[in-house]
Amino acid sequence: MSRWRRLDSLFARLLMLQVLLAVGLFLVFGALLYVERNVAVARLVADRWAPVLRQAAGWRSAVPGAPLEVLRSAQRPALALRSSSAPRMVALDDELKRLGVPVQETLIGRGAAGPVLWLNVGTPDGAAVWLGLADTALLPNLPRRVLLAVVLAALMLVAVAWVFTRRLTRPLEQLRVRMQSHRPGEPVANHAPIASASPEIAAIEAAYADLLQRLERHERERALLLAGVSHDLRSPLARIRMAAGLLPDEPALAARRDTIVRNTQVADRLIGSFLDHVRAGELALDQPADLALLARTAAAAMERGADELSVQVPASLVLGRAHPLLIERVLANLLDNAFKHGRAPVRLDLWAQAGGAVVEVSDAGAGVPEGQRAELVQAFARGDAARSTPGAGLGLAIVARVVARMGGRLVLEQRAGRFVVRIELPGLAPTGEATFPPRGPL
Repeated sequence: MSRWRRLDSLFARLLMLQVLLAVGLFLVFGALLYVERNVAVARLVADRWAPVLRQAAGWRSAVPGAPLEVLRSAQRPALALRSSSAPRMVALDDELKRLGVPVQETLIGRGAAGPVLWLNVGTPDGAAVWLGLADTALLPNLPRRVLLAVVLAALMLVAVAWVFTRRLTRPLEQLRVRMQSHRPGEPVANHAPIASASPEIAAIEAAYADLLQRLERHERERALLLAGVSHDLRSPLARIRMAAGLLPDEPALAARRDTIVRNTQVADRLIGSFLDHVRAGELALDQPADLALLARTAAAAMERGADELSVQVPASLVLGRAHPLLIERVLANLLDNAFKHGRAPVRLDLWAQAGGAVVEVSDAGAGVPEGQRAELVQAFARGDAARSTPGAGLGLAIVARVVARMGGRLVLEQRAGRFVVRIELPGLAPTGEATFPPRGPL
């Protein structure tokens, strides 16, 4: 698939367009040159052949004929092809008639020494005779020097088109690489201007850099606002919870006190989700993280039995550039979602693959319809089955944000009757390349 994508690139299209245009022009001008050359040669040959043909047909000729061997035949030559429609033959017929040779038909046949041009020429007594000439001057051919010149010109044209097209598309390729190298949440890198970029590409580069800076500024302001509001809300919630705990221990107030405490705890968890979402885009990815250790920690925090949660991870699997807090939050969110919105038993699998790590969390629930999976990774988005469960809809959004920052891949799929969330993370450290093959279905 990648090979066909390269053939369908802008570079390939521009190069093919230039080559096809040049080949078309070569063919048109080459055909015109070939026709004009043959017509000119036909006229020169007619001047040399006319006296010979007139003498051979019994006509008087004031000009002595050239020393040419003329073949005669009373019958139409066998295995001969009509060639009167070719431009050189039309020019030959016209020129011979102008010189007094009444040509009625022209054929090309095969003789003992090679091709023979047969002419049906009228005689003075009103009959006609077939006269043949083995002169190769009018036979179709392409001189080697002309062919060599055409090949060299075509090669030179392809080389020039290649250089021109590559010079035109290389800045676009560099701009694409810069766009793909930027990860969400990372600071905007200061790149040197793209060399040999046209004014249009330079304008696109400048507009993209300005867009990234504005997005970074808006994201920073939004994160500060969300973090500030979330932090400020926790203080009054703590006071409300403390005040509820100081209410008299009376049966009439116990139910209300418990309701207040329970609601403040739900609000505190929601605020914690907001803060986790902010941290997912703010914490620097500059620390090693042992995925295997963090996976065991997150699984232990679920406090589930072996019949509800099974874990299969290697002894160690270290990512070189990550953040342990973010990785732990990702794993905790995946397990929490599996238990809240899926059905036990839940499985956590971790293994190394192609220089990276693969994490899979699966459950035995019904899963999410394929048309709704893309929406679940958006902030505050919740599936239809999850609307009755408390939450802010930030669990998978936090996962997707961290995975995108790390240059990884998040996949939601239904496999073997289980709903699977698969994460592929690059950047496996050399010391953490232990491999643990994935398990088959339950």
